Amino acid sequence: KAGDAVAERPGQQYNPLFIHGPSGVGKTHLAHAIGNEISARSGGGLAVACVPSERFASELIAAIGAGFVERWRARYRAADVLILDDVHMLAGKERTQEELFHVFNTLHAAGKQLVFTSDLPPRMIQDLAHRLRSRFDGGLVVAIDVPDRALRARIVTRALMQRGLQPDVDFVQVVADQPLRSAREIMALVHRLVAASEAKNAGLGAEFARGELQPVSRATPLRVPIHAVDP
Repeated sequence: KAGDAVAERPGQQYNPLFIHGPSGVGKTHLAHAIGNEISARSGGGLAVACVPSERFASELIAAIGAGFVERWRARYRAADVLILDDVHMLAGKERTQEELFHVFNTLHAAGKQLVFTSDLPPRMIQDLAHRLRSRFDGGLVVAIDVPDRALRARIVTRALMQRGLQPDVDFVQVVADQPLRSAREIMALVHRLVAASEAKNAGLGAEFARGELQPVSRATPLRVPIHAVDP
């Protein structure tokens, strides 16, 4: 809902929007979706910058070395929407944090939208400048938790539909029962099961899923062909 509100009225509500949660729960996907929606709604009229924090920092280092810091600043300050992914990666990088602080202030004062993602909430990011932490906490801080069973089922269904497959309800429930901790893990498992079903020319039903997910018995002896053993 917060993402929808930001996409509908960028810079006017929940600014900044700070999204945090463990790796793989979909923070980057959500951030990109917000940026794409803002761009689509504006007909491309708003400049959306969606940047990994490591690239933000490396570009700054390169700009300092080449003497183009002002050009670097101007490029980011010209954005209507700045989405900075994995901002926890800036911990301990004092110069980058200083530049981000000033970019933040410039954009925020101009009513531009800021979105950040992180593995940790602002208060738990080590070696983060207090004034930057204060800016992050000044907006809406949202946690994305490990998906529960209902969310896992929705992700499985969406993954199947994206591949043009009609989801089987029982198959979806079997997969959703697995203790998967992220959308990435769920998508990977669905892709593996689909590939296995295509290779075996089998339907994606509950029994097929159970068979593929059943652990291999340790009691089964490893059979090695005689000709493969050195004399």
